[in-house]
Amino acid sequence: MATVETITASNQAILSSLQRPLHVVVVGGTAGIGRGIALAYGRHCPTAHVTIVGRNETAANEVLAQLGPRGKFIRGDCTLMSEIRKITPKIDAVDVLVLSQGILRMGPRSPTKENIDDRAALSYYGRVLFVQELLPLLRASPIGGKVLFILNSKFGNPSKIDWNDLGLERNTSFLTGVKQIMAFSDLTVQYLGSQPENANVAFIHAYPGYVKTSIGDNLPFYIRLPAKVFELFGMSCTPDVCAEFMIHGILGTEKGWRLIDEKGETVTNKKGSDEEMLKKVWEHTCEMTSRTVES
Repeated sequence: MATVETITASNQAILSSLQRPLHVVVVGGTAGIGRGIALAYGRHCPTAHVTIVGRNETAANEVLAQLGPRGKFIRGDCTLMSEIRKITPKIDAVDVLVLSQGILRMGPRSPTKENIDDRAALSYYGRVLFVQELLPLLRASPIGGKVLFILNSKFGNPSKIDWNDLGLERNTSFLTGVKQIMAFSDLTVQYLGSQPENANVAFIHAYPGYVKTSIGDNLPFYIRLPAKVFELFGMSCTPDVCAEFMIHGILGTEKGWRLIDEKGETVTNKKGSDEEMLKKVWEHTCEMTSRTVES
C-alpha cells in the first residue's frame, strides 16, 4: 500500500501541472480534515482559488493567512437550509466541492428553526443542499466537477434505515441517527452519480478513518477513550495526512459515484442499491432541504 509520502508526491505532481486555476470549495474548512484539505490544495496548486465556508472567523483567518490572496472565507450557519441558500450565490465557480462539516453530540434530538435535527442538518441535509445549489457550476467545470462527502463510507447500511421515520422525528437516539445519515450518504452519491445530467461530475463518499481532531471532545469519556487508544498505538493520523489520502481519492475518481476508504481507495465490499430505494431517499432529502425558517 502506498505511503503518505508517495501519495503526497503524486498529488503534488498532478495538481501543480494543471493548466488552469482550480476552484476548490471546502465547507467546514476552518478546522479538522476540511482545514487540512484546503491547505493541501493551496500547497500543491499555488494558482488554486480556495474558498472555505464555516462559522469560526478567527479560525478562518488563520487558514487564509496560509492560503494567501487566492483564499476566501464565507461565513454562515450550515445547519440552516435557508442560510445555505444565501451562501451559495457568493460562489461563482467550483471544480472541487468538499463537504466536511459535522457535529458529534450525544443526547436527544435538537431541532433547528427549520425542524431538522441539528446533527443531521449539518452532516447530511445541508451537505446535499450545497450540492444541489452548486450543481450547475460543477457540471460546467472544464475539468469535470468532483464532490466529496466525508463521513463513513465503510459502515453505512441501508438495512439500518428506519423507512417509517426517515427524518428521525420519533426515534431520536444518537446511534440510530448516525447509522441513518451514513446510509443516506451512500445512497445519495449513488443517486447523483447515476443521473445522466451529471455525467461530467464525480460523487464520492469517504471514510476518513481515525483522525486527530477536536470533533469528539464533547462526547462522554467512554466514547472518547477508544480514540485515545488508537492515538496511543499510532493507529490514527493527523488531519494533514488524512487530507492527502482524501485528495488522492478525489483525483482517482473520474466520473459516476464511488465509496472510498481512509487511504483514498475503493471500498470493495459494498454494492449499489436498487432504484426504488435511491428514489425514496432522494425525495425525502429534497423535502428536507427545501425547508425554510418559516416552514
